[in-house]
Amino acid sequence: MSLRHLLPLALIVCLASTALAGSDAPATDAVKVGAAITTKKATDIAKLAKAPKQFVGQTVRIEGTVHKVCQGMGCWVEVASAKGVTFLAKSLDESVLLPKDCAGRKIVVQGVVTELPAKDAEGHQHADHKAEDHECPTPSYVISTQGAELVAARKN
Repeated sequence: MSLRHLLPLALIVCLASTALAGSDAPATDAVKVGAAITTKKATDIAKLAKAPKQFVGQTVRIEGTVHKVCQGMGCWVEVASAKGVTFLAKSLDESVLLPKDCAGRKIVVQGVVTELPAKDAEGHQHADHKAEDHECPTPSYVISTQGAELVAARKN
């Protein structure tokens, strides 16, 4: 196994042990992964989805609801606007992983809009984690996730 594969594996083991240690926390707490969100103004998901090429190379912030999340590792999340338009944010190096049970939660994602070459747009296989019936989407454009925040649910 190469060093390239060991680093993500070590990160996963650390995250898993941290998650198990704090497993008393309800799934509605705020969760922050990756780098801090520093971009103040959100980009409209509908505008991004309609013309992603215009945003390539730009760092953007999107806000919405988690429509779908990777069930293999949590490396991608499909974010939906209030009008139901979606855009995919993906941790291309698998360093920013979200909880697999976060669908339906409010989320803020920051990253760089990236055009994926045809070979990278194809679904990838997770080396160490395979979920039954797991299929990664194959978009041409993604937000290469730098950081994400799941917003805490309101307590009644």
